[in-house]
Amino acid sequence: MKTTIRNRAATLGIATVAGLAGFGLVGGPAMAADTSSANSSSETSDSGVGTQSVYYPTVPVTYADELVRAWGQGATDRVEAFASPKVAKALANHGDDNGTHWNRVGAEGAAGTIYVDYENTVTDETMTLGVANEAVSNPDNEWGTPHGVHSVKFEG
Repeated sequence: MKTTIRNRAATLGIATVAGLAGFGLVGGPAMAADTSSANSSSETSDSGVGTQSVYYPTVPVTYADELVRAWGQGATDRVEAFASPKVAKALANHGDDNGTHWNRVGAEGAAGTIYVDYENTVTDETMTLGVANEAVSNPDNEWGTPHGVHSVKFEG
């Protein structure tokens, strides 16, 4: 199973890099109900020690999209896994009304953070998520890093 996830992650990473060719021009929906890139696993190794239960994407834009999907689905545990406690609280306080109507409209990097922009197709509100680039894209951690989204800002 670990190999399958690793292969899917490698394929996703290659496709993302080839398809995006730059964070400034990124766009597309982040509201799909599919959560296949953040599969849960309850495997136990031969030693009886459980493995990490959530796969975190190592591409910052994909990471932010997963948080938006989880928030839109009302999956509090997943939101708390992808976001810092401060961001999880801000999202909970904002509420998830119209949470499935967020489209990614762009992304750009600055000072080690990738800022991913979303627009709500119902309310025209905008949201920017700050993702810690170095922590999320750490090649030494094949399962990714929890709590990678460290800031959120709403406008409109």
